[in-house]
Amino acid sequence: MTWIDLTRPFDADAEHSLALEDPRIETLGEVGESGANVQRVTFATHTGTHVDAPLHVLPGGSTVDETPLSRLLAEGVVLGVDADGPRPVGVEDLRGFDGLRDGDAVILCFGWATYAGTDRYHRYPWLSTELADRLVERDVALVATDTLSPDEPRELRGDGDPYPVHRQLLGAGVPVVENLADPSGLVGERVEVVCLPLKLRGGDGAPARVAVRRVED
Repeated sequence: MTWIDLTRPFDADAEHSLALEDPRIETLGEVGESGANVQRVTFATHTGTHVDAPLHVLPGGSTVDETPLSRLLAEGVVLGVDADGPRPVGVEDLRGFDGLRDGDAVILCFGWATYAGTDRYHRYPWLSTELADRLVERDVALVATDTLSPDEPRELRGDGDPYPVHRQLLGAGVPVVENLADPSGLVGERVEVVCLPLKLRGGDGAPARVAVRRVED
């Protein structure tokens, strides 16, 4: 079966929280001058398509290089999310939830990848804490989304915990994957998931290459 790349291209315009600096790509050497092309890339760990490790929100949490491969290489399901604006979503908003199996990788398609590069991309729907609890109860391998975060957008947050869903998922050892490319053509299907973040020693997260292929019945 054909592999489908769900990784957004990484460049100076890679999507990230507005609280973070833009990535920078510089040329250090060129073939015509030094014999080789060499670039330097400077970025926050939570830029572009990336994986969050527990250390991201939990003091003393495990790091991205400690994430078990069994969490990152797994069979799972792509669930459609029926939400057309910034609000919390629950199980009742998901298409295909009945097909979820214990231990599955879960890819959530909000349809938000199409807004990348626009202001609307930063005003996305998010997971309710009740939905996060349901996913943890099913011992899901990972949770991936085509939005900036499974938590409420920064500009809409009040004075409470800004990362309750992160804490629920990461606290249970469930990696969070953000800023996927458009998975809408796979909604309702079972897929094999390959998610390989940079093995950054001690990292709270890292950019990742994410690819899937349909699972034959």
